[in-house]
Amino acid sequence: MTSAFERAVKSVLKEVDHGRGDLIPVDCVRDSIRFKPYSLLSRKLSSSWFWKPRYTCVNLSIKDILEPSAPEPEPEYHRGPVKFSDDVDGKIQGSVAVASPMTEGRISGGAAVSDSASASVSMCILFVNSKTWDIMKSERRLKQPETTILQQLRSRGDDVFVITEVLQTKKEVKITQTHSREGSGKLTVPGASCLQGEGKGHQSQKKMVTIPPGSILAFQVAKLLIGSSWGILLVPDEKQRTFEPYSVNKSVVDQKRHRFDLFAALHRRYPFARITGRTVPADGNPEEEEFREDFQGLSAEVKAGCLELGKLKMELKQQLLVDIRRILQDQTSLEALEASLGQGLCSGQKVEPLEGSAGCILKCLVLDSGELVMKLAAPIFYLLGALNVLSETQRQLLAKALETTALSKQRELVEHVLEQSTPWKEQRSVSLPSGLLEDSWVEEAPTWILLEECGLRLQVEPPQVHWEPTSQGPTCALYASLALLSSLGQKPH
Repeated sequence: MTSAFERAVKSVLKEVDHGRGDLIPVDCVRDSIRFKPYSLLSRKLSSSWFWKPRYTCVNLSIKDILEPSAPEPEPEYHRGPVKFSDDVDGKIQGSVAVASPMTEGRISGGAAVSDSASASVSMCILFVNSKTWDIMKSERRLKQPETTILQQLRSRGDDVFVITEVLQTKKEVKITQTHSREGSGKLTVPGASCLQGEGKGHQSQKKMVTIPPGSILAFQVAKLLIGSSWGILLVPDEKQRTFEPYSVNKSVVDQKRHRFDLFAALHRRYPFARITGRTVPADGNPEEEEFREDFQGLSAEVKAGCLELGKLKMELKQQLLVDIRRILQDQTSLEALEASLGQGLCSGQKVEPLEGSAGCILKCLVLDSGELVMKLAAPIFYLLGALNVLSETQRQLLAKALETTALSKQRELVEHVLEQSTPWKEQRSVSLPSGLLEDSWVEEAPTWILLEECGLRLQVEPPQVHWEPTSQGPTCALYASLALLSSLGQKPH
């Protein structure tokens, strides 16, 4: 069951953003006070062509990296206040009775499922005018020396973004979401001693969350450019990186970082190279015109990673699965392990030990010298990148699925959705074959929730998935996660 907060935010964005994907939804209530105008966010390089990592708050504002350190100009009202109300109430019920001619007995039963949700939101859109950015750029310069956080982001090659627009609540918002089930049954067997039985049951689940005024529901960003001076990129350009070289002496190293494409580097170094048919020149800058952004390209990436993991001994696979299940429920450890592997793969140098389950996984991937076993670390790094794109709810469901044999069926269903929804840039409806559902296509089913969390619209009868172009990244990451986790559960080949 999607969180009440997430459901409300997605409903609001459908009306405000009209499916364009310009506004990025906030995932949880605790983050709704952090993503404010002028706040800085980071985003690491992706290990895949098919999804983008999430934005991470770095607890800095634009004024923290500029001189003089004066308050930022107030953002302007783009639209507002806007009022939005969402009320949903639905109920499904049914009954059945069966008579036995042999015993003249009778069995009857009934069931009902109801859902309701309500939210009323008063909100506004605030944005920073482009002229404001021009004035700030002319009046303020970068602080020297560079702040520690920026130095760390530069060393990792992460990009930095600044929030330019937000969707903000004007008043307190109360969101409620309920789900209830009722069931009853009756048994009658006449005879010398009449046997009768009757039973009833009821289960109800209710979620309620209060969002204070001034909370951020969604935001928009622009890439920050940092070199000898600073600026922001209001028009998205994936080729431009945040950090530019400072001097001629450092130009070789920094230019490599500037043009660095992590997965392209992995393709050049390790066995699953050039699997998408994309040419990778010696300087590491891929030629995008040869890249296939479709299921065939994604499948090639994923199969290459599965091939490497499939060669591992069963004992090592089982150990990795145990520790991965644990870090799926600990996002901090998950991110720390991904960062450690990314740095080790880039530099080729030894990595520092980690604690807990992340440390246990890392020990399986390093030599006695502390350097990574590249053939093994690269596909695990790819898997971690996919897992970090997923929501907390999805990771918890995957952790539970690792204890069962559900991963394989879930992978087949997600694969069907991705394959049948090509081209991904267009909306379409995908019918689901009954052989992939196993009578579990209901709103509470894990597979249903996994897909719904990707931003897809689902339908019970007939079984369908309504594809949304904005769902491509999360759905591709979900498929990669399921496929690689499944390969860890299979016998070596």
